[in-house]
Amino acid sequence: MRFFKKIIFLWITVLLIYFISLEVLPSYSSPVSARLNQIIQALLFIISVFIFANEPNKKNKFIFLNFAVYFSLSFIALTYEFVGKAFFIAKYAHHITFQYMTIAYLFFLAIAVIYLVIDLLLKDIRVYQKYLLTLVIVVCFFATCFLPFFQNPLHLYTTENIKQWKTLDTYISSNKGVSSPVELANKVTLQSWQNGVAIGDLYPPENLVQIEKLYPYLEKDNWMVLLWEPLYKNIIYIDVLLVFFILLFFGYQYKKDPPQGAYVDKIMFLILLLQSMDIIHNWGFIKSVEWGSLTELFTIGQYITFIAELMMVLFFLLRLRFITSVQGEYYETELATNPHQISRWRDWVDNFVLAQFFNYRIFNGRLFQKQIGK
Repeated sequence: MRFFKKIIFLWITVLLIYFISLEVLPSYSSPVSARLNQIIQALLFIISVFIFANEPNKKNKFIFLNFAVYFSLSFIALTYEFVGKAFFIAKYAHHITFQYMTIAYLFFLAIAVIYLVIDLLLKDIRVYQKYLLTLVIVVCFFATCFLPFFQNPLHLYTTENIKQWKTLDTYISSNKGVSSPVELANKVTLQSWQNGVAIGDLYPPENLVQIEKLYPYLEKDNWMVLLWEPLYKNIIYIDVLLVFFILLFFGYQYKKDPPQGAYVDKIMFLILLLQSMDIIHNWGFIKSVEWGSLTELFTIGQYITFIAELMMVLFFLLRLRFITSVQGEYYETELATNPHQISRWRDWVDNFVLAQFFNYRIFNGRLFQKQIGK
């Protein structure tokens, strides 16, 4: 592939700048798994830019432009370790950066995925209309889930659970003799909170139930789980939205079998895998009581994400090689101009699946023969 050397050169340049910065500038330590993901995402950004620049199908350019924007966030992620140490030095800088970086990742992934699905379902509408519909869907869901985070950057510190935890932690810090939730409930009355403002005391039965719920989080750094719970819960809601649209994508493909850009369905399958695993891991975060267990789950999840992103690198490179070949350029041009006169491209993954798991003759006749125009 004629672009391979350029891609590797640019990627190595990014890595050199990053690792030299780690040696020169003060920074926080990050798990190896997280660094690997950021590095792979930087590579995916570079490949996405090359695909965008060489895409013969004008409509597909916007699909990979969206992916390029999404993966460009990896450069912000690479600087995250320096926040609060080398620059943006403030008490809550690390917290705020992680919070908004996480939301931004999810926002631009949602745009990339939902735009791609709308492009498949509504091929005949204009590009700006596809973006407008995509943004309406994405902004509505994100406003529902994350508006409080933008109204108050420290929203997570104003939730009812954290306010009540702070009351208990303050009392225990000054009274070392408390040994059980029941004893604590006899001495402390928690308040009900709304938008960071106390609105009244809890009744004794409710007070005991809430103290029993919060008691495990009073040990060591377990309160951090409680702190991040609302963010992870809202991430799950968006993940479910993305899984729904990806399933809609595959459902439409199964029902209509429209011709599609080469390897796009493989990329969507990997995103489906990633978001499904993200739901499981975030649910594990919420249900975990110990901060140590949460960080272990995070590390495991990062390694699974790394493997999926390596596969994504493979399919992005295959996509780039395909569209820059004579055969691929012809296919993609025909796909844009005469989609009813061609069949869906069958790549080596399709051949393997057909050979191993299906009756080749049935699917060869149904899915991959040339379609006759009406």
